[in-house]
Amino acid sequence: MILDLRMPTVSGLQLMEQLGARGTDWPRIMITGHGDVAACRRAFRAGVTDFLTKPVDEHVLMDAVTLAEAQLAEHFARDEARAQLALLTAREAEVIALIAKGLGTKEIANALEVSVRTVDSHRASIATKLGTASIAEQTRLWMQIKG
Repeated sequence: MILDLRMPTVSGLQLMEQLGARGTDWPRIMITGHGDVAACRRAFRAGVTDFLTKPVDEHVLMDAVTLAEAQLAEHFARDEARAQLALLTAREAEVIALIAKGLGTKEIANALEVSVRTVDSHRASIATKLGTASIAEQTRLWMQIKG
């Protein structure tokens, strides 16, 4: 989203606040010909990706857009990972968290005080629900949302 700090009806900062209140969390680039340090600080605190002053060099703008696109792709990937992980039961979520920490089946069984067979069953269910074939894929999904 590319916004101008001074727009006719509503300022770029006001629009950001309104969209944020509605849950819209897209990367934003603020452009202005009337910027000062205070406006820049407010914009970054409100969540802008970049703050550019007019006249904007086309290469600088394209670099900012490229960065914003990368952030948007990461945002969508996190949302997708969240949706997939929401399919797991609470126990399966515990198991995948321990998998992501690098624990093996026996260690997970000991930590959860269940049998190895039970952990194997949970691992199979996790793989089916997430549509993953490897521990690495499962860990990647977990790390996308849990960091």
